[in-house]
This record gives sequence, structure tokens and C-alpha cells, in this order.
Amino acid sequence: MKILVFNDYCIVGNIAMKANISVLSQNGHEVFGVPTKIFSSNMSYKDYISFYISNFSETVQKVLKIKKINAIYIGFVDNEETFLIIKNILENFKGKVILDPILGDNGIKYSGTTAEQIDFYREILKFADVVTPNLTEAILLTEYNKIFSEIKRKDVEKIAKNLLEMGVKRIIIKSFEKNNLLNTLCFSENTIKWFESKKIDIKICGTGDVFSSLVTSELVKGEKLENSIQKIQTLLFDNIEKQEKYEGLNEIQLENFKIGE
Repeated sequence: MKILVFNDYCIVGNIAMKANISVLSQNGHEVFGVPTKIFSSNMSYKDYISFYISNFSETVQKVLKIKKINAIYIGFVDNEETFLIIKNILENFKGKVILDPILGDNGIKYSGTTAEQIDFYREILKFADVVTPNLTEAILLTEYNKIFSEIKRKDVEKIAKNLLEMGVKRIIIKSFEKNNLLNTLCFSENTIKWFESKKIDIKICGTGDVFSSLVTSELVKGEKLENSIQKIQTLLFDNIEKQEKYEGLNEIQLENFKIGE
């Protein structure tokens, strides 16, 4: 399948578009990445710089003219003009749409996240076949009013229902921690299914990007996501458990993410 990816590109760091291209390619897809922003490094590094590419709209139109796209993956976008270009494309797009909003984590908004950015993500929810926020991002999108540390499973299900009412067809909320386990909710009009995974007690950058890329791969292959999530979580856990850990910043290693192997 041919997948167009809108996400940021970090020159240093195995996250965002770098993770998307690697994981989707490993699973047999042809990937066309158009950076929504370029960063010198993962934002966990100090003194990074960032900039937008010129001729973003023209670049996207060239890709769409050359290739028949089966799916669009949307990650980090923080620029009004870029959002409007993507929204215009979605209004006429017939393939699958995957939205992975990048807004925050662990109950806290990222420092650069703006109210306008949250509003734009809300606007394009109605085009998405699946949205894959972590719990923090799902709360921000729905303005769910409860202290983060007090969120229970029933709250996560209410948040997912709110997202469904905003127009998205299927919701996968990741990174809800309970009893030292990572809980993932798969929610749609006809499905409420929970998945559990062991938690490795160390921060690994890029795991969310890999997770959403694997969800995208399964979706465009026509797999039922409720049958894929446990497989995806097991693959992630096995890879993270095996990789060498360091003091300080750790990044996901991207070599072994073909589902089924």
C-alpha cells in the first residue's frame, strides 16, 4: 500500500517521521513523507532548532499527482497554513486516514502546544478512520475535566465516547497506566476492548510513533484492529526489553518491527 505521511522529521532521534518510514516500510508499504516541520534533534536534546519546508503545498500536490495514495497518516502539525492544506486534501480523499495527534504526555501539554493546535486536530477528527492519542492527548482533545492521576478505566471509556461523537470512526487510547501495567483501549460504535501490557520502567522516546505506525499498517492491510493491538503491544515490549538501555535519554531501536516475525 502507498501511504502519505505528514509528520515532523528529527535529524537526530528515532521518532516521528523517521519511525513512521522505517516501521511502515518494514511491513511492506511504500511511504512518502512530507515533513510538517524539521527539527535538528528530538526535543529532549537541548538547544534544538526547527524550521518549516518551503513549497509544502506544491510538494504534496506533486506527490499526489505521481502516486495513487491508499492512506494518509497525520502526526505533528503546529502551523495553521499546513493544517488548512491537509484539511483541504482530506475533504476529497477516499482512502484510509490515521490521526496521531501530538500534544502532550503524562498529564502535561508539551511546551509548544497551543489552543489553536488542539482546535485544528479537533477539526480533522471527522476525517479519521482511527485516532491514536495517548491519554493526555485524548483529554486535551475532549477537554475532559478530571485530575489526571484520578482517571479510571470508566473515564477513559467516556473520553473515547466523546471522541466518537466528534466524528472519528475508531479510537485507540494508549498509555493509561494501572497496577503498573500499560492499558490500551480500542473503542468504536460496536467495540469496547481493553488490552494490557507489562511496563518497562524507563522512558523510551519513539514508542508512540512505532505503535501508531503498526496500527496504520494493520488498518490498511484490512486487519481488524481489535485482533492486532495485543500483537502490536507484544512486539513493542519484546523489542524494548531486548534493546540496550542507557543512563538518561533512550530512543527506540527501529530494526525489528515487522509484524509476524
